[in-house]
Parts: sequence; C-alpha cells; structure tokens
Amino acid sequence: MRNLRPLLLKLFFILFTFMVMISSFNLLNNPFRAVSSPEGLLDLSGYQWEEQGKLCLNGEWQFYYNKFIEPVKFSEVNSEVTPQLYIKPPKVWNESKIDGKSIPGFGYASYRLVVTGTTPGIPMALKVLPQSTAFRVYIDDRLVAENGKVSKQKSNSFAAYHDESILFTPIRPDFVITFHISNYEYARGGMWDAPTLGTEKQIAELDRFLLERDLFLHGCYCSMFLLCMVIYIYRPAKRSWLYLALLCVISFERVSLYGAHLISQFTEDFRLITFIEYVTRYWYPVLILFLINSVLSGKLSKNMLRGLVIFVLAVTAATAILPIWVYTSFAKAVIFFDLTVGIATCIFLLSPKQIFFKETTNKAFFLYGILALYVAAIYDMFFASTAYFEMTPVGFLIALLAFSFVLAIDYSEALEGSEDALHKLQIESERKLQTELQMLQSQIKPHFLYNALSAIANICSKDGKKAEQVILDLAYFMQASFDFNSSDRMITLESELELTRRYVHIEETRFGDKIKYTEQIQAPLSVQLPRLVLEPLVENAIRHGISKKKGGGEVCLKVMEVPQGISIEVYDNGIGMSKEKCETILEEQGQGIGLKNIHNRLIRLGEAGLKIESVEKEYTRVSFVMKKEG
Repeated sequence: MRNLRPLLLKLFFILFTFMVMISSFNLLNNPFRAVSSPEGLLDLSGYQWEEQGKLCLNGEWQFYYNKFIEPVKFSEVNSEVTPQLYIKPPKVWNESKIDGKSIPGFGYASYRLVVTGTTPGIPMALKVLPQSTAFRVYIDDRLVAENGKVSKQKSNSFAAYHDESILFTPIRPDFVITFHISNYEYARGGMWDAPTLGTEKQIAELDRFLLERDLFLHGCYCSMFLLCMVIYIYRPAKRSWLYLALLCVISFERVSLYGAHLISQFTEDFRLITFIEYVTRYWYPVLILFLINSVLSGKLSKNMLRGLVIFVLAVTAATAILPIWVYTSFAKAVIFFDLTVGIATCIFLLSPKQIFFKETTNKAFFLYGILALYVAAIYDMFFASTAYFEMTPVGFLIALLAFSFVLAIDYSEALEGSEDALHKLQIESERKLQTELQMLQSQIKPHFLYNALSAIANICSKDGKKAEQVILDLAYFMQASFDFNSSDRMITLESELELTRRYVHIEETRFGDKIKYTEQIQAPLSVQLPRLVLEPLVENAIRHGISKKKGGGEVCLKVMEVPQGISIEVYDNGIGMSKEKCETILEEQGQGIGLKNIHNRLIRLGEAGLKIESVEKEYTRVSFVMKKEG
C-alpha cells in the first residue's frame, strides 16, 4: 500500500489538473457569443440577453484609416461615406491593405459599429480592453471613455494601458459605437481585442469574475513563491527551488497584464508595462530549462546554457534601451524563440539515449506541465477572440503545480533518505553506547574482587553478621553492574544511590576509618539518570584520591535540584592533581578512562559533559548537570 500511494497521488494530480483545463476551455466557449455584423451592421432584433448571454463584438467593423470620423447618432449616419475596409477584431490594422498597400503601424483611425434592434431602457454595458495604444469610445455622439490621449500627431498623443467598463442605457432601438484609435508607440496599431457587449449586470459579473480569478491566481503564485524561497534559503544547494520561485514571479506578472489588468493598479507607464510583457516571455522558457537541468543534476551542456543566458540578457538589455516599436516588431521572432526552447526542452526529456530521471513519471510530469503551458498559449494566440478568458494563466498554474509536484517528490525522497540515515545513526549510536557501558563494566578489575573477598575472609571469624552483609553488598554490586541491556540505560536516582552505597560499604570494610563518605541529597529519588554514573565517580574519588592519601579523607556526594535540572557533584579532599593533569584527563587513556567514558556518554545524551576542578594535594571536584527533560 505504501508503494501504491505515490502512484495514486500522481494519477489524482493529473486527473484533477486535466479537469481544470477542460473546464477552462468550456468556460471560454460558453459565456460569449460571436456575432455576425456584415459591413459593420449588427442587428439584435429578438436577441434575449439573459438566455443567450454576452456578445463578443468580433464581427466586421467599418474602418477608416487616417480619419477621425464624426461620432453621430444612428439617424445621422451618412450612408454615402464608404469605409475603406471592414476589419474583424482582434486584428491590428497592419495586417490589412488599402489600395494594395499595407497599412503602417503608426497612425490613427476610426472604427464604427451600427447596432439595431435593441430594447430601449435596458441598462447596457460595453467592456473594452486596452487597444493599441490610445483610444476614445463614443456611444452615438457622446464620449463615454478615453484611454491615453488620441491625436493625429505623435507629439500630442500618449499611450495608456487599462480596461474600461462603459455603462449606458439606450433610449432608442438603434445606437452607434465609434472608436478613435491612434498609435505612435507600438509596432502594430488598432483594435487588438474585441469589445464585449452585455447588460449592466452581465458586465459587472464579468468584472467581478476576472478580479476574483486573478486575485486567486496571484495568491497561488505568492504562496508558492514564499514556500520555494523558504526551502531555498534553508537548502541553497537545491537551486531548482529558486528557479521555481522565479517562475512564480513571472507567472504573477503575466497574469497582472491581462484579465482584470491588475498591473494598472501599480503603474500606468506604458513603456514599463510593455517591457514586462516582453521580458517575461524571454525568460519563462529559459527558467523552465534551468529548472529541468537542476533536477537533472546539471546534465545539460553548460556552454549551451551559458550561451542561452548571455543571449537573453543581451535581448533584455536591448529591450530596455530601444524604442518600443523596435522590439515589438519582432513579436513573431519572440514566439518562435519560445516555441523553439519549448520544443528543445521536450526533446531533451524524450531523448531515449539518456535516463534523465530516476522515475519515468517525473519526466512525464515535466512534459505534462510544459505541454499544458504551450497548449494554453497556442490557444490564446490563434483561437481566442478576447483576452478576458485567456487559457495562459491556467496553463501557468498547471505548469507550476506540475513542476512543484516533481520537486516535492524529490524533496520527499531526500527527506526519506535522511530519515533512514538518521535511523541508522541512532542504531550506531545505541551500539556505541552499549559498547561504552560494557567497557565501563570491564573497569571492575579482578584485584577489586580479590581485595573484597580478602576483606570478607578477615572479618568472617570476627563478625559473622558483618561478613554476611558485605557478601550481600558484593553480590548486589556485581549483579547491578553486569545485568543490564540497551533498553534500560536510564535508571532512577534511588537505584543509582543504592549501588553507590553498596560499593562504599565494601570499601569501608577494607579501609575502615580511612574513608569518610557523606551524602547531600536534595532531589526526587525518582529522577532518571544514566546508568553507572554516580558509582564510577565515587569509586574514582576513593581509588585515586582518598586511598593514596596518608590518613585517608572524605568523599561527599551532592545531588541538588537546580533551575537548570539536577546538579550532581562528587568531592574528595584527597591528593588532587595538577592543573595540566586536570585539563587533559578526559582525553587520556588509563586512569581517566572511566571519567572519559562518562563524559562521552553524557554528551551523546545531549548534556554538557563533566566539569573537573582540582588543586594538587588539596581536593578534586567532578560535577555535571542533567537537564530537566533528561
């Protein structure tokens, strides 16, 4: 079941995003009706707005180049004035000819659509997207909207980029829509998006939908960007997360340019907006290629990638410097570049000579994301009649989700590998701890047993009961020192004290009044300590401190509860040690091996280790603090 879960998750992701794509296509086709307006005449007799929906005005419009025709009411339309052309938006005027000559991109013109058969008194609305590059809109002879400044001279005009929702109520069954458009900035001029006509309620719903959709997409991109950047900051070696974060930024900007045109909330600088529109198109396929290369662990040619970056940087710099009309003249070249990089990326992924991914499904997800993006872009370029419901934002989201899914799988596998390594490390640490405990057992040297048994033999004839008690103490000491396993490496303070007291009692039998042992216990007896910590410290104080001092001495064990946890200290006024010896004893073999063993075990358990203070011929103090959670 564990191996089946990732496959089910991948299938669910593909099915879900595919349904989103299909739903988006249906949404594109349902809310608008294309119209037939032969020779710029639109007859709406019998049209039911509520049942049939909004109208995309992508039929024929009367076109007058280098003329600003007078906006008039229907009754004042002069049928004797013949239009130069009939143009179907979205179509820039550069793509048309007058008297066999192509119309230049710069200039000014008028578009007119005569609408008949409407019901007077019904509140209507006209949704107009940015046109190239300044426009005025008239309903009959009334100016209802203006974007930028329209003029017959370049010096008197300026471009702007924002949409308009125009409200009006026809008082007659017939009305005339007139556009005046001028362009002196862009390489292509004219009505590059068809307006939409509907009731006031329908256009308000359209505006609300576009705003909510774009804000939702912005929220998705921002959330993904922050997540990717957090992961990249903590794991800078994983550059794939940085590339994905940059793709989120580009997707954010691309969505801002269309739909609700949220870019206009931040800037109205037409040059800056055009720069963003083109530069994001340069870099999006490049970043996808870098993302894939990062996942491939750098298997693509470095020289190829370096050359591609230098080329795109040069084009970006030229875009920032050159006039708008220069670089917008190469729009088809930009489309060709995007498609070429996209196709090349797909070829790399499909190459049978290289195994790029650990799993074929990861390769499939990259292909799925790239294809979703390019299918959406191709639809918008060649089939969409209006930019309201572009597929590209949906393609961006699905592509980013697919790329994120691959990176999430990669990250999950890395974490799983880290967890396995951590588990092995814990097993190894446990093994080392057990070895150290066994080593500590080995410190119970044969001569200790010999000395203890000799002491018992000496008192057997003198004091049988005392001899019996010493034998019991020795049996308890031996059993407690040898009978343990890795599962009970912690022990209560009460048990550790009992073991220590039994040891001290055996040594007191040998040395008599030469050893004075005292305890100061001010901590709960139930507190947990590492096994074999107190007794070896006390033993070390007796063997190396008191027993070597003429006349013996005192050993004091203190266990105190402090704010940091449990403080443990073993003090003896024996022979002490030199400063040099005190500083190196935890690193030496031999006498300090028991202390070194305890010190290392404490550190491995997350404690600070032993602290040793000593003055030669005066005292030695060994202490440590066990944290409360320990």
